[in-house]
Amino acid sequence: MPEPNPSQENPNYEPSLRFLKVLCILTFAGSGLYALIFGIIGIFYSFFQSLTPAYFEDYSLNEERLNVLKESMNMIHAGGRYYFLVNALMFTLSFNGAYQMWNLRKSGFPIYTISQILLLITPMIFIKGFQMPWMNVLLTAMFIFSYAGYLKKMN
Repeated sequence: MPEPNPSQENPNYEPSLRFLKVLCILTFAGSGLYALIFGIIGIFYSFFQSLTPAYFEDYSLNEERLNVLKESMNMIHAGGRYYFLVNALMFTLSFNGAYQMWNLRKSGFPIYTISQILLLITPMIFIKGFQMPWMNVLLTAMFIFSYAGYLKKMN
């Protein structure tokens, strides 16, 4: 049985759009997961705020995992409920922007770009003394410029 040719199934199919689809899938995974996580923490903030590293003493955590846990707990306490709810909203908008670009709609690009820039700024607003991880800035810029390369192919 011969393999189906994608160009016969979809007249708008272009092999050059494969990387756009990969970018969108990565954005769906990352933004979708973070929207869910930040939304859950924001909604159930009082529960998460009550957790302390001492709560996890019964779990035999090594020193490295315990340090990561302490950093996470510090971020939850420092950010506050609105930090998580605002980030959940921004990740949801980012997801929506990528979905529009998946469907080759240019209108998704500004939604995605603005939400990603706000996601970089939000921790500096809500968390006193927050140091911007430059890897996040670099990764965000790479995604934005990669999406921008496909604007001519979008309607």
